[in-house]
Amino acid sequence: MKFTLFDKFLLVLLLLAAIALSALCIATAMDFVSYDMIVAPIAVITNGIIGNRLILGAAGVVLLAIALRLFVAMGKKRQPQMAPAPTSTLLLSNDNGTAYITIAAIDSLVQRHCCANGKIRECESLVAPAQEPNTGVCIKLRLSVTPETVIPELTASLQQSLKEYIQGVCGVSVNSVDILILPMQQPRIPKTI
Repeated sequence: MKFTLFDKFLLVLLLLAAIALSALCIATAMDFVSYDMIVAPIAVITNGIIGNRLILGAAGVVLLAIALRLFVAMGKKRQPQMAPAPTSTLLLSNDNGTAYITIAAIDSLVQRHCCANGKIRECESLVAPAQEPNTGVCIKLRLSVTPETVIPELTASLQQSLKEYIQGVCGVSVNSVDILILPMQQPRIPKTI
């Protein structure tokens, strides 16, 4: 349950009204306040003057609105807090300590390797740590290739070479290399009149 500052203010008002009502009940039960002391103010409020009845009705409506607002605020579910995405992965761990590499550094190596291939026009990459911590990375690529490219050969060789490159340079295990081939952008031909 997440209360806003306004909801907290309304809750304080409602609790003060409940405290006043409970104090009146206790005082009546202990005979500090007599029945006549309670009935007299109510008689003044409801003595037939329309203004007094309107004020009493408005106070009831306000208390009802506050209670309903608090019920709604209590019913709101909190959004689950997402754990922050890891920004690095384990390179090595030995007696001297541990070494990590950032995901962004691996991503720049992936971009460099893909851009070096002449058959790839554009490359978008996403490097994510594996599901189990410190067990490597998963690479997702979105590629646009040249028209004469044999796509099955390119993807198979790119997956293998990229995996070997990242493991060789970083020492990080590459669990998977997923590739999506995007349609090639056709050059626009100007319209002639």
